[in-house]
Amino acid sequence: MKFEVPKRSSWITAAGVIAGLALPLAFGEAFMWLRPPENVRQFLDGDPILRGPYRSDPVLRVAYPSPELYRPAEAPMLADIKKTSPKPTWFFFGVSFARGLWLTSQTQMPSYRTFMFREIDDRLHMRVNEARMILDYGIEANHLVFVLIPLEIARYTETPLSYFNVNRQGKIVYSVRRPPHPFNWLTDHSRIALLAWVRARRHNALPNFRLSTITDNVPQTVQDDFRLMFGELGRLEREKGVPVTVVLLPDRRQVLYDNSNYALQKTFAALAKEAGIDLYDPVEMMRAQPDRWALFGPDWHYTELGYGLVLKGLADHIERNAKPRAANGGLLQ
Repeated sequence: MKFEVPKRSSWITAAGVIAGLALPLAFGEAFMWLRPPENVRQFLDGDPILRGPYRSDPVLRVAYPSPELYRPAEAPMLADIKKTSPKPTWFFFGVSFARGLWLTSQTQMPSYRTFMFREIDDRLHMRVNEARMILDYGIEANHLVFVLIPLEIARYTETPLSYFNVNRQGKIVYSVRRPPHPFNWLTDHSRIALLAWVRARRHNALPNFRLSTITDNVPQTVQDDFRLMFGELGRLEREKGVPVTVVLLPDRRQVLYDNSNYALQKTFAALAKEAGIDLYDPVEMMRAQPDRWALFGPDWHYTELGYGLVLKGLADHIERNAKPRAANGGLLQ
């Protein structure tokens, strides 16, 4: 006997299947709009919860509306710093390696006044404006030291300069690389689709780039960003009359092993020369040490020996450049 399902039952079954699929998605989408996770919230320009102390900058994307809103992690508030000192004054900017050099300077350079200016999660383009704001505030400096590590440079393949934005509430939010048409409609209108896109790390500007390869391959987009940032450092030096040195620390593999082509060092040396700023590259000095492993601790930060070596090399480098700068009216050729 042939059994036939009534047409009405077929439609009810189909509707039930569709509802069973659609309702969880609808509830999930509603929840994502009400309470988006943090790794998605940072890409939502209109989220009213995202508030911060920044303002938009036409060149470097992010700046500070006033010195009073600046909260350095290591230094005192700007109002608490004496604006002048009989001691030569150096400002350090950078991540944890810059902090290590600054801490070492406290004991190895007692005749100097040194400060470490750092905000949590700041980047080089933010530090340029930090330095400008500090100098505009009237705190005198004899040298500005910007410390870079390969990983931080590589991060610009994920979030290039053009991806940084400041919303109306003063919070930094980020653009994302969108999927190709027509799938871009999904990430533009669905929080679930955006979450999947972000968690798959396809939102990065160069999603297939391996950060660890930056030492041997510097993408053109990264070169373009640093050409702009180095140019702004050069402009800052010329306008304020304060020498700038960029310290390019090597990846540990470049120090410990012999298989690097040093593309990162060569590229950044050319960019610094083009911008007219000083670059200090300690890789050969570190490689010349009889026990290179002794320069690194278990977490791959430098040991006391490593920081002391790099800082001494930096001080010697700056001293050697002082005479050419003086002969050229304070500018480096």
